[in-house]
Amino acid sequence: MILNKRTSEILAATAAFLFVFATLTGLRVWDLEPSTSVQSAIVWVGALLITAIVVFRAFQGADLVGNWILAFGPCFGFTLNLFIPIMAGPGAFIFPVGSGAIMSGVITVVGYLIGRGFSEV
Repeated sequence: MILNKRTSEILAATAAFLFVFATLTGLRVWDLEPSTSVQSAIVWVGALLITAIVVFRAFQGADLVGNWILAFGPCFGFTLNLFIPIMAGPGAFIFPVGSGAIMSGVITVVGYLIGRGFSEV
């Protein structure tokens, strides 16, 4: 049962990664990048949406690791898109993974604590 649950979490994280990375890369390739303020708003809304998903899942009883796996997908897609154009060599992959892990970890912990707080009320 837990393998099926983990598999679905990994598939959802992979789908979120592909969507975020493909969308941001497409905008860059087609020179359709919005202004910095719009990009910032998109990042904040995305972070809030991921946090809300983690809160909801934590409220339903999902574990911390599963929520982190789910949050890692879009965070990794964002950081990979951010670092690839400015990095070369092994750092082009190491820094996005590290940054994505940190971002998704913070989002997951905050969302998980909020969700667990709601479930105890």
